[in-house]
Amino acid sequence: MSAPAENMLQDDMCEIEATVASGFEDVVKEDVEEKFKTPVDVKRGRVVFKIPQKDVKKVLDLGGIDNCAVVMSRFPNVSFTNDELECMDLLRKLVYSVDWKKGLSGWSQVFSFPLPIASSPETIPDSVGEPTLSSRFHQPKDPSQQKQPKLSKIEKIKRRRQQMQEKIAQNQQQKEKSVESTQEGNSNENAEKSQEASKDEQSQETSVKCTPEGESGQPPAPKKPKLTSHDPEKPAFRVTCNRNGQGHPFDSMGAASNFGGAVYNYFHWNVSMKQFDIEVILNIESNDVSVCIALTKESLHRRYITAFGPTALRATHAYNMLRLCKLQPGDIICDPMCGGGSIPIQAAVSWSDCVSLCGDFINNAMKRTKENIDYVSKTHPICLDVVRWDVTKLPLRTASIDVCITDLPFGVRVGSKMNNWKLYPGALMEMARVSRVERGRACLLTADKKCLNKAISVTAKYWKCRNMVGLNMGGLAACVYVLHRTVEKYNAGDAAQMLGTALEHARNKEQGSPVKTTETK
Repeated sequence: MSAPAENMLQDDMCEIEATVASGFEDVVKEDVEEKFKTPVDVKRGRVVFKIPQKDVKKVLDLGGIDNCAVVMSRFPNVSFTNDELECMDLLRKLVYSVDWKKGLSGWSQVFSFPLPIASSPETIPDSVGEPTLSSRFHQPKDPSQQKQPKLSKIEKIKRRRQQMQEKIAQNQQQKEKSVESTQEGNSNENAEKSQEASKDEQSQETSVKCTPEGESGQPPAPKKPKLTSHDPEKPAFRVTCNRNGQGHPFDSMGAASNFGGAVYNYFHWNVSMKQFDIEVILNIESNDVSVCIALTKESLHRRYITAFGPTALRATHAYNMLRLCKLQPGDIICDPMCGGGSIPIQAAVSWSDCVSLCGDFINNAMKRTKENIDYVSKTHPICLDVVRWDVTKLPLRTASIDVCITDLPFGVRVGSKMNNWKLYPGALMEMARVSRVERGRACLLTADKKCLNKAISVTAKYWKCRNMVGLNMGGLAACVYVLHRTVEKYNAGDAAQMLGTALEHARNKEQGSPVKTTETK
């Protein structure tokens, strides 16, 4: 009697695969284990875990994931050959083996459709279509569309001058022709003839322009007819392929088009690349293939943010940074350089039992933060406001903050790396003043790791680095630093001496001369 019960339990479980920013996998793993009490398999850039079907919608409440999907079937060790047609035919035939019932039942927990969606067709087709070749691999290359070699600045200037000289020469030729035509038409008879001829030419030109065939006299290219008809009783779908690995004789576009064609021939759902109801995801990693149904139509990192700035921090990054701080009920959280307010808004929503403070020195950043706070307040009752202040002179009492967390300026889009040599030590010194002794924490994100490492070494009397998490931020190798406040009480004299050492180092950095600095113990 135990076997049927185990089968029912397995049928009720659903496998979820969620994408995560590389570096935060362990943070999301702890979050999933804490909320769902289930083991988590960690891979680079994603986490995989199993939950009951009834809890699928709760996955969207995880603050650290970007996208998530229901895994319908996995096909390990698929024997891909060097023949592309054989590989495409193999992918098409996988449609028969996919557990569509599991995927659609999980999808229905998040989305809805006016009519019931069958997990299998009334009559299973004998064939799901013939395989096709990848368009990118096998279409002949047009020499006119090939990439031109990059030109240097001098060559670009020479080419522009040459083009300008050619235009000037053409204008002079046209002026000379117009002068000659006016001189030849002095007599009245010749003028009348020229007027009649010009009228005829104009009438011919206007007739050509008015014809539906166009200026070239050729009929316009007919629109491509739709290959499939729209059935309002069936959902619209699209297929997305994520391919990783070498040695495949096909590309992602070819795999997606072939698998999508097989899904259409199997279900006869409507095809739509933009206004779709169901997104089928085909994951190919070396010889392992998995088929999923997406639970998100856009990345979750956009939630709570409507006013994006030049360096807006993702809401998912903000959530994971807050989890690294090990927040406790009653903690006072401060973001002294809030930018668009991603961190304090996320803290106010997800940790409502804590107090969040935020501020910035730039007026445009404060405006964006207020817009985002107003936007979130419509759906989540939060108590949060933004204050204009200087991070090096915070209007806060000494030893009054539990957690200082912020996204420091990288010096790429905002600020400069030279200014960071003054900003980082001053900010760390002020954070040390307002943080509680021994229990205070600081979580800082930056790509200017060299400058922050120097600032931490200068302020080593007050801060100790406990954890570092590497991240890829738009191609920049960023890092999250988790610092803990030492037992040393803040002393204004020692702080001034440390800050003077940092400023001296910054001045020498600007002048380009090396300087030896001694760390204050």
